[in-house]
Amino acid sequence: MWYGYGAALLVMGVLDAVWLGFIARDFYRREIGDLMAAEVHKLPAALFYFGYPAGLVALALQPLPEGPFMAARRGALLGLVAYGTYDLTNMATLRQWGATLALADIAWGTFASALAATAAYHAMQRAAV
Repeated sequence: MWYGYGAALLVMGVLDAVWLGFIARDFYRREIGDLMAAEVHKLPAALFYFGYPAGLVALALQPLPEGPFMAARRGALLGLVAYGTYDLTNMATLRQWGATLALADIAWGTFASALAATAAYHAMQRAAV
C-alpha cells in the first residue's frame, strides 16, 4: 500500500504543480480574483497533498481493482465527489465562484485523481510481485 501512496502522492503533486503553476494559473486568477491569496498557505496545502493520496489509495484501491481501468474509474469517481463537493459548496456560498470555474476544477480533479489512482494501482501491482 505504501508504494501506491507514494505513486499517488507523486502524480498528484506533479500534476497539480504543472496545472496550478503554469497551465491554469491565469485562469484561476481571473476567475477567483480577490479571493486568491497572494501566497500559498503551506500548512493547508501540505495537509491536502499528503492526505488526499492516502484517501485515494484507501477508498479507490482497497480492495485492489482487477485492472488499471477499474482503478482509473474508481479514482475518477472519488475525484468527482471530492472536487465536486469543494467546488459546488464554493459556488453556493461565494460570489466569485462561477460555473466555469467549478466545472473546470471538477474536471481537473476527476482527471488528476484518475491518473493518480492508475499510477498507484501499477505501483501496488509491482510491489505485490
